[in-house]
Order: sequence, then structure tokens, then C-alpha cells
Amino acid sequence: MAASVAISSKDVEAFLASCAASSEAAYGAAEAVLRRLQDPASRAEARRLLGAVRRHFADGQEDECARTFHFRIRDVLLDPHLQGSQQRKKLSVMEIPSIFISEDWRFAFYEGLNQLPDHVFRDKTVAELECGNGWISIALAEKWSPLKVYGLDIDPRVIKIAWINLYLNALDDNGLPIYDGEGKTLLDRVEFHESDLLAYCRDNKTELDCIVGCIPQILNPNPEAMSNIITEKSSVEFLYSLNNYYDLQSFAEDQFGLGLIARAVEEGIAIIKPMGIMIFNMGGRPGQSICERIFLRRGLRINKLWQTKIMQAIDTDISALVEIEKMCPHRFEFFMDLHGDQPVSARTALAYMKSGGHVSHAFYVYSCQLRQPNQVPSCCLLIYKSNSITKGIVLIQKIFR
Repeated sequence: MAASVAISSKDVEAFLASCAASSEAAYGAAEAVLRRLQDPASRAEARRLLGAVRRHFADGQEDECARTFHFRIRDVLLDPHLQGSQQRKKLSVMEIPSIFISEDWRFAFYEGLNQLPDHVFRDKTVAELECGNGWISIALAEKWSPLKVYGLDIDPRVIKIAWINLYLNALDDNGLPIYDGEGKTLLDRVEFHESDLLAYCRDNKTELDCIVGCIPQILNPNPEAMSNIITEKSSVEFLYSLNNYYDLQSFAEDQFGLGLIARAVEEGIAIIKPMGIMIFNMGGRPGQSICERIFLRRGLRINKLWQTKIMQAIDTDISALVEIEKMCPHRFEFFMDLHGDQPVSARTALAYMKSGGHVSHAFYVYSCQLRQPNQVPSCCLLIYKSNSITKGIVLIQKIFR
């Protein structure tokens, strides 16, 4: 075996210098490191470099790294509520500016996943939709040893960052593989692919035991931007918006901001195994009954795994929800601050936010499965008034044209 090459402070300084000019420069430097990680001959050295960079900004200096060098590597505690030796393994993750990171959403979703018994994921084939920087896919593989996890995202840049994060956690700081009890590494269990929802699995005829997804639920206030072709050369702002907003999907649920989840559910029904399970986050802004109807009207039986409140991200524009309220009698549900107990409309919430206040909303994690023949209740059929739905969709399309 060839002797390992030590990483010097000059190596770290050279990497940081290559990132300093802009977020584009930092992404280019990350791409170069990923190419080295993908090559077995240079993999260990590239991993040691990332470890040295991480240690260079230890002791809470990650934000300084982000401000100066347009990226950061930080720890994600998988059980942040526990202390000291009780904490489970932490993951190391790289983040870049184009990745929308909503800590509240992601951690609340992961807490919901933790309510499921081990057999749901163990030795199963799993897909995570809108995987972002990949930490939930990696955490699933770390904790439950699934056969395979496919992390899927439409943003080509975050897929490359997710691959870097996979190598960060599959190899130790010396660049050596970390094996689990079955003699496998995370590289054996996780893959990341650019994919519009489940397109990758559908095109490769991959049958899934489990689908999980933390999916955007706000219509883009700038719909023309969503028609742009998605490439790695797209602007940071555009790629960021892909993780924060979604475009009209031509589903009835668009009027409640749930159109992308509706499409994910229908795509999932087509490729999930008969006894498979789908787990989705649901921002409670439309109200619980509306959130549950998205599954019930498609013949699925549901189980609410987790419920909490989370703060509305201050950089998310909820004006699209205000416009929807103007066109129909439905009112979205927000709360003033985290402890408010009386729901307010999107219009009131937006005004409160503009005055400097903070609003929250309910957050649910639901699991759903196809009903078996003996599980279909006689009153299962839900009927929408087609005229009103059509009118609602036309109104929404007019608003965002």
C-alpha cells in the first residue's frame, strides 16, 4: 500500500484561496474535490483534505468560513435533544449558498421518520425525494442499514454536494473506509442522482419499498423563472428557489400549495411495491383536513407519525398564498410566533411578518400505504365539485402567468 500523503496547512490555504472569489469559485473547488473523491487513487488524500479544512474552522467558526469562502462544513447531530454520551452519531456535511437549508423542516421530518419501527427501512430499497445536501439519506443508511437509499433532487449542484457529504461520512479523517456490522460502508448503501421527483427510479425500473420526501409547498411567486432550463450553470438564486418553491403541477391540490406532493404521491403509487410505504412532510398551512385529503382521495390509508409547530422561514415569500385567499373562501392557517394558539390567515401572517414579527405553522409527518382489498371502506370515495376545482386552477394560472 502506498504511503499516505500528509495534508499541510499550505494545502488547506490553497483550497480556501480557490474558494474565496465567489460562490461560483467555491462550487468549482468542491467539484474538483469530488472528482478526486470519485477516483480510488486520490480518494483518501481528498478526504484528508476535507478533514483538515473542517478542523481549520473548528470551535464554532463555520459561519466565518461561509461568509469568507462561500461554503462551510459543519456537524449535524442526529439526536440534538440528547446530551453528551447519549447523543447518536453526528454527520459532517458541506453546504453551499444555492442549497436551501430549513433546519426546522428537516429535523422535524427526521424526527417523524424516527417514529417508525426499524423494519420499515432495514434491508429495504428507499428513495428520498428533494434530498438536498443528502444528510437524511445518509442518516437513514447509518441508522437502519437499508439495502439501498437513492437520494434524488432536481438541482444538479446539490447532488454533487450530497456525494461529497457521502464520502465525508463513509471515510474517516485518514481517508479509510468505515465499515458497519455487515462489512459494508455508506458507499455501498447510498447513491445520489439528479431527478425530477421519481424520474430516475421510474426510468431505471427500480421498485421501491419506501419513499420519503420533504417537499416544497409554496408556489413560486415568480413563475416565469421556473420555466428556465435547470443546469449547473444556473444562477445561485434560481437553484436556491428550486428547494424553496415549486411550480404549478396542474393538480387540484395546487390551490393549497400541495401540487408537488400530489404528483409525488401519484408517481410513488406507480412504482412502489404493494406493501410499500410512503412518508411525507406536510406543512399545516392549508389545515389538517386538506393535508390528509391529498392521500385519502387517492385510496391510501394514512397514519400521522409526528406533529409539531415550526417557524415560517423568513426568506420564503408567502404572497402566493395571499393571492389564493383572495380568489377562494379557503383560509390558510398560521400562528403568531411559535406559541400562538389561534390561527390567522396568510394575509394577516404576511402583514405581521412585514412589521417585524415571526409566524409559525403546524407541521405533520404522514405515512401512507395502498389499501389492500379488505381495507377499502364503503365511504372511502371523496368527490370534488369539478367546476369549482377547474375554476380555482384557472384562477391560479391567471395569477401566476
